[in-house]
Amino acid sequence: MVKKVKLSVFIMALAFNIYGDNFPYLWSSYTTYFKQDIDDRGNNIQIAANYLDGYILLPKTIFSFNEDVTSKIPEQNLGVACVLINDKRVLGYGGGLCQVSSTLYAASLYAGLSIYERKPHSKIVSYIPAGFDATVSKDDGVDLKIYNPYRCKLLIRATVRENGLTISIYGTKPKLRDVRVFTTKPEKIGNFFHTTTVREVFSSGRMVFSEVVSRDIYMVSE
Repeated sequence: MVKKVKLSVFIMALAFNIYGDNFPYLWSSYTTYFKQDIDDRGNNIQIAANYLDGYILLPKTIFSFNEDVTSKIPEQNLGVACVLINDKRVLGYGGGLCQVSSTLYAASLYAGLSIYERKPHSKIVSYIPAGFDATVSKDDGVDLKIYNPYRCKLLIRATVRENGLTISIYGTKPKLRDVRVFTTKPEKIGNFFHTTTVREVFSSGRMVFSEVVSRDIYMVSE
């Protein structure tokens, strides 16, 4: 199975070498961090990043994290790390994949992409602000789906350096509008935290529109 992973990484690296020069424009980039040498989170993140790196999102098409990343990873290649299951933090295989999907989600928001499907975690996670997370679970049918509404191809790059995961999105053409994304500070109401994520789009310094991306509710940790 190790050979299959290396072959997949080689194919993606080859794809980037072929198409990389055609994607000179950086649309967005987002970095999250993780603790090293505690469990297999870093290894799982690296594996998922390898499968994501070099993915080309064609115009008017949808990217599915479960179909395009999770389903392609041999399960025996994933190690044990902390995951959220039924509102409890436990050790489970594949812990760390949600950090990759969350980092991609944040980068996609800043790139101005459309979000077809996304679900927050049941509780606030430590590696990304509330409202920016995107949990995935192939077994439970929980997915992150991103749509490219533009007329140009987009290239997704995912790199891991030490304890940092960076996902960047490049285009064949410049991004025409500036995008700002912010989330409100979680407000505790009863046993839940509430937060709202807003995206503002600007052209030539003037706001074109503002939208509420999501209103999320998280359980208060015990």
